[in-house]
Amino acid sequence: METSKTFKKQITAILLLVVGMIFAVFGILGLASGGGMDPYEARNSVVMVYSYLQLTDGQSAGAMGTGFAIGKTGEPVEYIVTNGHVVEYGYMGPRVYQGQTASAGVQVYFSAAENDYVTAEVVYYSPSDEKDIAIIKLPSATDKRTAIAIKDADAVAIGDTAYALGYPGVASDSQQFNTYDENDITLTKGIISKRTKPVGSNYDAFQMDVYINHGNSGGPLVDEHGALIGINSAGAVDEQGKSEGVNFAITSAELMKVLNSENIKYTTAGGGLSWVPSWFAYVFLPIGVLALVGGIILLVMSQKKGQNVSAFAGAAANAGANNASVRGGRGSVGKRAVLRGVTGKYAGQSFDLLKGKVVIGRDPAACNIVFDKNAPGISGRHCQVAYDQNEDCFIITDLGSSYGTFLGNGKKLTANVAEKMYAGDTFYLCDNANRFVLGKE
Repeated sequence: METSKTFKKQITAILLLVVGMIFAVFGILGLASGGGMDPYEARNSVVMVYSYLQLTDGQSAGAMGTGFAIGKTGEPVEYIVTNGHVVEYGYMGPRVYQGQTASAGVQVYFSAAENDYVTAEVVYYSPSDEKDIAIIKLPSATDKRTAIAIKDADAVAIGDTAYALGYPGVASDSQQFNTYDENDITLTKGIISKRTKPVGSNYDAFQMDVYINHGNSGGPLVDEHGALIGINSAGAVDEQGKSEGVNFAITSAELMKVLNSENIKYTTAGGGLSWVPSWFAYVFLPIGVLALVGGIILLVMSQKKGQNVSAFAGAAANAGANNASVRGGRGSVGKRAVLRGVTGKYAGQSFDLLKGKVVIGRDPAACNIVFDKNAPGISGRHCQVAYDQNEDCFIITDLGSSYGTFLGNGKKLTANVAEKMYAGDTFYLCDNANRFVLGKE
């Protein structure tokens, strides 16, 4: 009888080890991919750019376009990239009309609807007949946008799917786009058909059927994993102003040359493994590690006949063994409800939920789990997590955070509406850089 039990333990241990290795491999692939998000998630880097010129004789001109944030992942952003022709009025106007300029400038809008904008400085400018790239420096670094990862243009093949992000092209005056918000960003899909140099320009470009207009001009062109492959630039139109289906985007290679020459830091996307979703690392790797540890423990225990196991090891390796008990549980099969950090500041740390609810955020006076004051995407009181012993489930509630609380499947929680979750479920704050898993130990 004892031999039979030992054999079953060994078989279970081997299965755990095999499953653990498989999950760990998928998790490591997720870490190595550097990509894998949905293309629309790239909107978290997108801003609206407006440049204007007012002359002393009362004449005025303005141009609106799209831009996107670049920098190092997880750090506040300081630089915005757009087209040179988008900032032309605000940057070149005062130089062309010296002594005749009443006012001019370039504004970066995080939310036109909330009048949330800053006046920024153009630190690099190339006109449309050259590189058509402009780099704008914000007055101070911000966490209102996240840096987009840049992919090597040589990794883009003819026939690849591409997505252009930007604002609708119906606005040419600041009074017309004063209702625009982040949710107004459009996503346009198309196919890369050629790599060329557009007539009248001096930049390397992708030719495509993705529709480009003056609204999304300057915005990011991304691949299926949300990595930047180009800058939306121009589209050919007929005499009636209708699109001819021939559009261009400046390649990411041109942008990387400029950033390198200007000593501006940026993040590169994964190469050959970009097909692997990055969430593999946050989901499969922890499960794989736990399975490997459990398999090793069970294998060691199966070699020790008659030896009493500890409460925790007994629950993990031989649930239901006689007289085994687990600290914090209800009876012999109970387990302690915990919240465990998977990525970010609290990765690897566990918090006991049987002691009551926990509040996560940046406000030390109101939160049990406190992020740094300048942590990007984290609100003062971001979300609340509790454990319901009667229902044997976890309750998570977004507390009206600015950048949202998301379930592991990407679902965004409605503010102040409780959501039931169970052991093994994951969630994250703002993005995958701040992921947690719920569990029973």
